[in-house]
Amino acid sequence: MSKMSKLFDQDNMFFAIMGVLFDLIILNVLTLLCCLPVVTAGASFTAMHSVLWRMVRHEETYVARQFFDSFKRNLKQSLLPWLAFLLAAIVLVVDGMLARSMGSMRGPLMACVAFMGLVIIAIAQYFFPLLSRYENPTSETLKNATKLALGFFPRTLCMLVILAAFAVLYAQFFIYMIPLLILMGVTLPQYCCAWIYNWIFRRIDGEIDAKGRKVAQS
Repeated sequence: MSKMSKLFDQDNMFFAIMGVLFDLIILNVLTLLCCLPVVTAGASFTAMHSVLWRMVRHEETYVARQFFDSFKRNLKQSLLPWLAFLLAAIVLVVDGMLARSMGSMRGPLMACVAFMGLVIIAIAQYFFPLLSRYENPTSETLKNATKLALGFFPRTLCMLVILAAFAVLYAQFFIYMIPLLILMGVTLPQYCCAWIYNWIFRRIDGEIDAKGRKVAQS
């Protein structure tokens, strides 16, 4: 194959990266639009993860179609859990504002609020991907999300670090980050997280063992 042919080969690394970025942009816009009613944000996050774990597995991906298929399928089941997560977040924000005015108790109270916030984020980080992939009752999915957050703590910590790093970046350079937020502000950090939790999904599905080696399928 000539150098020119390799340059325009669809399997070229450049085209592969551009394809992923293009898919992330489309997915980000769809996710943000479907989050606008607020109450549908849970279904939107679930649909986003439904596309993301397919992307990291290099499965054939039709972003819009798979997004809306998952959105409609999980809209009802995701509603109450999402509202519960949202209410918990609001309570923690209020508690954090009150803790800041508590004088000598400010430090310990803020630490407690931050810890509880991380716990909620960690559970939610597993809950929506699980909901997008497995058909279980909501209570079972929530229980499994909590078990995975604790059982795979190093991976949970890695995802929290990724999300925190992007959050700090967005907060520090918010004005300059607005275009990125609109284009890939949600899907880019979650795409990074999908590479981490995909290993866990493969363990659950029996595709790999504890050391990451492929399991022979009977």
